[in-house]
Amino acid sequence: MALPRTAAQPAPARLPFLVRHLPLAVAIALAALHPHAVRAQAGAGQTVAQYNIPAGPLAPALSRYAQLSGADIVVDTRSLQGLTTQGLQGSHSVAEGFGILLRGTGYRASRTAAGYVIEPEPRASAVTLEPVRVDGDAWRNASTEGTGSYAARAVTITKDAQSLREIPQSVSVMTRQQMDDQGLTTVADALGYVTGLTPSDYENTEKFNARGFSTSAQYDGLPQQDTMAHMDLAIYDRIEVLRGPTGLLTGTGEPGGAINYVRKRPRAEGHFSASASGGSWDHYRLEADGGGPLNESGTLRGRLVGAYEDENKFYGWGRSEPRTFYGVLEYDLAPRTTIGLTATYNDRRFRNFNGLPLYSDGSVPDRDAYVGPSKMSQMSTYDVGADLTHRWDNGWEFKAAYLHRDTRYRGYSAFTGSRIDIDTGLASGMSVGRIANDFEWDQGDVHVSGPVRFLGQDHTLTLGYNYARSDQTTGSRFSYIENVAPLTEHDFNDAYALPVLNRNNSITTQSGIYASGRFKLADPLSLILGGRWTDYRQKSRAVSPEVGAWKRSAANTNDEFTPFGGIVLDVSRQVSVYASYTDIFVPQSDQDYTGQTLKPRKGWQTEAGVKGEFFDGRLNASLAVFRIRDQNRAIVDPDHIGCGGTPTGSCSRAAGLVQSQGWETEISGSPLPGWDITAGYTYTHSKFLRDSDPANVGQRFAADILPRHLFKLWTQYRFQQDDFDGALNGWRVGMGVQAQSDVYTSSMRQGGYAVVSARLGYQINKQWDAALSINNLFDREYLRTPGYDIFYNIYGAPRSAILTLRYTM
Repeated sequence: MALPRTAAQPAPARLPFLVRHLPLAVAIALAALHPHAVRAQAGAGQTVAQYNIPAGPLAPALSRYAQLSGADIVVDTRSLQGLTTQGLQGSHSVAEGFGILLRGTGYRASRTAAGYVIEPEPRASAVTLEPVRVDGDAWRNASTEGTGSYAARAVTITKDAQSLREIPQSVSVMTRQQMDDQGLTTVADALGYVTGLTPSDYENTEKFNARGFSTSAQYDGLPQQDTMAHMDLAIYDRIEVLRGPTGLLTGTGEPGGAINYVRKRPRAEGHFSASASGGSWDHYRLEADGGGPLNESGTLRGRLVGAYEDENKFYGWGRSEPRTFYGVLEYDLAPRTTIGLTATYNDRRFRNFNGLPLYSDGSVPDRDAYVGPSKMSQMSTYDVGADLTHRWDNGWEFKAAYLHRDTRYRGYSAFTGSRIDIDTGLASGMSVGRIANDFEWDQGDVHVSGPVRFLGQDHTLTLGYNYARSDQTTGSRFSYIENVAPLTEHDFNDAYALPVLNRNNSITTQSGIYASGRFKLADPLSLILGGRWTDYRQKSRAVSPEVGAWKRSAANTNDEFTPFGGIVLDVSRQVSVYASYTDIFVPQSDQDYTGQTLKPRKGWQTEAGVKGEFFDGRLNASLAVFRIRDQNRAIVDPDHIGCGGTPTGSCSRAAGLVQSQGWETEISGSPLPGWDITAGYTYTHSKFLRDSDPANVGQRFAADILPRHLFKLWTQYRFQQDDFDGALNGWRVGMGVQAQSDVYTSSMRQGGYAVVSARLGYQINKQWDAALSINNLFDREYLRTPGYDIFYNIYGAPRSAILTLRYTM
């Protein structure tokens, strides 16, 4: 239970009702005003293109055809189960291609204003099933919205849409359907169910770790130079996660992997949905999403998404008020050329909570305890972006994208300087202060890719350049107050009134040229080779009270090369085996006894595994083994002194080495009608191989964030008409499990634990749906982040319930 709120606690400032709900109102307005037009396909049936689609199951062949031809297809894929096609080779018009693919199947393609409808031939079965739209552009962009599936068809984290089997590394996707089925609203909630990932740091700014190392972030495929506050989950179509070093994609970074946050795009048809939620700890949420074609021809499309929350926390004084507004426009400049414009605004008011200090006996205060300020902090982020895509008839594609993002953080913080005396409730003191940070990011990427025919085989080449710039101005002012009772004292307004006097500015730029190729050595065997040449620059200066001179980092690098190599063997139409090598580098500023900056750390990984697509692509499965080594880590050089500008300063040498290795397995999709599941297990053994402290050698590495055993499960069943004679038609039931073994720091150990969640839903009619979620069903008490004497030690949330009512038009 949260601590009671007293009269002394200031009520949070409230914005006017219309201002707080403006994103929701605008989304509703757009949905109401859009013209109900469909996208024209003038001349699509006459376009001639080159195809190489192998014989096999009909449904995935049509999906591939939609991608290559750009044709929109309307089909109930359930009716195609068990049907095969002879494939399609050579140059054909769209209509001719359909005729060849469907020959002998009993189906035909009829052209309509909505696209090509795949329907039974007149002499075939007259059973009418509800059509499911397969859009050529959606397949090209790997969109998960509207697929109704947990099994991703493709991902774009590698720049161009590729199936999971084509990528010789471990890849997971949190699809839009799974987010909706679980009622997930935050990035941390979603990634908490992704195989191999663990969170660290504070709420809404969590870092996510894989295989013992941090991950890098991408937004719509653009590398993000630094971490930032997370956006509301309502704006995303999917979240793609690639585990292991990603130097080819991101340049510098830790070797844990990359997370690509892919936002929703406009749809070809008009749509609108809205939901309202309420639950434990005064949790309230409103969400709306609307858009569609904005002109008669459908060449101009738009979409708006708005979300607003107002909630207290399970711990005393905890509070959060996030709101998000996202808009996107797309315009077809020509049949094969599309430009997109995006804008996002995210604002969050909250009380800053750095976790709990320990009592003097080493125990942790109760989970409803709070240490921190009474004053609300605020973090605001906005971004604007643009992208241009052009596709040639020969299958080549050009894409350019740019994103500018600003974040302003004005925060208040308070944390102890010691453990709390268990008898008196006092700490020796508290650090209390205010924070003023401003961040700017600019990211851009341009690349071309397409097929090349050579020696009787089709190969794919990609060549590109990307750039990222981070401009940070940070500052804070803290005071130390002695003899404070941190669990009951939260009003430090005198200290918060003091101005921030010292602020520093740093600019980091990173750019690189990258190239990769997928070479078909034989029909079942592909070789993937790639590399990136990266330039890295960083400089810093003081900007207050006086503007100082720039100081350039000794970690700057030129033309640092990061290679990638992999091989994929298709052992059948459903199963592939693969192996790969990849690496990434991390600049270091430490110097050796000669005054030379140490070489960058290099994290490299070898991985091998097997991947499969089953039930006509409705179920993905994988099994992988991996080994990561992070070498050149700076360690103390015991044989030399006099570095760092002082006669006795410690020197460093690039000799540290850690290793992380293990295996993981994952399944996601629908093995039976009505049954959806995603599950993953990861075993990781990590240790120090070389370190400046001999006591660390052979010991567990990253023990605070990396459990040796990690298991994730979410499964849901929608009752079918044949179940129990239809008595449960419309109902669905889901269950989730998150389990892990122990993690620990030098001060605190969290033993292994499992958290179970459940959800019960009912489809009232085509428009209305209701669902009840119960999180931490058995009220398991645990530390999601074990900490140290004075901070972290953050509890996972107790049992809670949330009821959601959704309307879809």
